[in-house]
Amino acid sequence: MAPSVPYTSSIVMVSSYTNNEILAHIPKGAKGTGISTFTLDGISGQLLPRSTMDIGPNVAFILKHPWKDIVYATTECINANGEILTLSLSTDGSMKLLDRRDARGRSTCYVNLDESCRFMTVINYWDAKVATFELSEAGMIVGECDMETMPGAEYVAEKNPDRVEHWQYRQRWPHTHCAKTEPYNNRRIFVCDLGRDKVLHYTLQSDGQLRCTGDVQMQKGLGPRHIEFHPTLRVAYITNELTSTVSVCRFSAEREKELDNGAPLYDDLEAENALLKQVQKLSTLPEDWQSKYFTNEHGIWKAASHSAEIRLHPSGAFLYIANRGHDSIACYVIDQETGLLTLSGICPSNGSCPRNFNVDVTGRWMIVGNQDSNNLSVFAVDQEKGTIELKHEVQCSSVNYVYTLPFEPHDSKCA
Repeated sequence: MAPSVPYTSSIVMVSSYTNNEILAHIPKGAKGTGISTFTLDGISGQLLPRSTMDIGPNVAFILKHPWKDIVYATTECINANGEILTLSLSTDGSMKLLDRRDARGRSTCYVNLDESCRFMTVINYWDAKVATFELSEAGMIVGECDMETMPGAEYVAEKNPDRVEHWQYRQRWPHTHCAKTEPYNNRRIFVCDLGRDKVLHYTLQSDGQLRCTGDVQMQKGLGPRHIEFHPTLRVAYITNELTSTVSVCRFSAEREKELDNGAPLYDDLEAENALLKQVQKLSTLPEDWQSKYFTNEHGIWKAASHSAEIRLHPSGAFLYIANRGHDSIACYVIDQETGLLTLSGICPSNGSCPRNFNVDVTGRWMIVGNQDSNNLSVFAVDQEKGTIELKHEVQCSSVNYVYTLPFEPHDSKCA
């Protein structure tokens, strides 16, 4: 059961697609505007529109600076480099563009800040490039630090693949998809490579250089998309996009100590002494959907559903994963001793293609962005089971990313 917290209103920031022709996939929603902000009433769950910024192309990931009223966003494009947008955020939800920088790779989809907020790590999906940038004390990008390209990513420059080829052969070349810092020592950045079925781990040097300390090889064909770490248990959760499964992994403290000796560690996810050791793997779909496939209009074989975003409830009591195709949110209860999952329900998303979603700071409300049906759905979260119940809906075109933060931006120390 989640602990009780005050009814606090939130700002909800939503990014949307503005040009479907330059994306790695083929959304079916209407043309979006860029970034929209809403107020989420903490008592009723109502979403009230606040402001819209017409900006693009294809604004994707959103992240607020921990103690500055600054927001970072990325743009997605497969035929040119993406960008990192730096925006100011006012208490009324209005935004102002402060800066835009080349992200040094294409289809830029994730941003991560180090604990000191001196460095930013940026993930580029299409050409599998991981770049780092230096930040000023004011939170502005002031320089490029490092870039690592995954082996095999030269295929993009040599063959210039289009998105039809990408959609048919999801693992023909590497695809880095996210970067998360573990919360236990705040030292190691974990990067999912969907194309190579790997989770790589890095440390950041004092000058912002990346040092790869090894990787964990997953089962072929899983397609790891995103990783989340439990806030207190040494457990990681990986959503596997291509098979609609979630891997529960023990994060070994003993194996981590070996990394301090200097030599990289290369593990298999199922090895007993792996840095990330898989202890459970569950489907995110109901049984009658787990072997469902189809051939699309291009004659390309596809699974009928692919998992997307993964989120932890703020309490650490529940885990959620979105299913695009089945159009649902899989809800799990987390064992607070082992971190293992128990499925509590698979709930309809109230729309088509729930690409992204988030839970507000109180843990009482979930906002789901249904990309192809152009709507945001607000669900009440059951504080005992973690399941969700539809309460409200608003229209929002081609939702890409949903980000929530407390209503009043504040000057709090980076946690």
